[in-house]
Amino acid sequence: MRNNTSNTESQILASAEKLFIEKGFKGTSTTAIAKDAGCNQALVHYYFRTKENLFQKVFLGKFKQLFEQIKVPLERETDFFSKLENMVDVYFNFMIQNPKIPYFIFNELITNPRRRKQLRELFMQKPHQDDVYHQFCASVEKAISQGVIRDIEPLDLLMDVGSLVVFSFLMAPIITDFLDLDQSHLTDFVDHRKREALTLLFQGLRV
Repeated sequence: MRNNTSNTESQILASAEKLFIEKGFKGTSTTAIAKDAGCNQALVHYYFRTKENLFQKVFLGKFKQLFEQIKVPLERETDFFSKLENMVDVYFNFMIQNPKIPYFIFNELITNPRRRKQLRELFMQKPHQDDVYHQFCASVEKAISQGVIRDIEPLDLLMDVGSLVVFSFLMAPIITDFLDLDQSHLTDFVDHRKREALTLLFQGLRV
């Protein structure tokens, strides 16, 4: 019985994620989620109470996944440039697995101020997300003090990384249509963008 409950809940969450990413919060109904999940609407409300609760589970859950994955290279005892390279690699891989996430997130953050507040609260949570940011800051400040990289605000570097990674995926569909690329060429494009991002970051940081 517990297994069936878990499967139903997981299916609802998977359907909600798919529909929210495709249509946004306003364009998605719990009726549509239930239909896609193959259950009745009452079960959606039973497991998640409201559409807002379900949306937060998806929206904030994606950030939690990313934070947890980025935390791994930050905790490794490696030199700064290796940490940064591994972090960028994790970020790109996350986006490859979730290519529509940038549109979904930016749309919600721009059109709904409440989402920005929710994200800030998640980001400042202890011990996990807050630790990731402080670990990153500590790595940057240590590299600066050792003369490994130039003086830079950790937040600026974090924004540089995010911009280079996310914009590659925002532009990918446009580039694909404009140049009439198939999936294999799109994969090559993303790989190229990862190498280019690392080159730009490394060149901009070296003393």
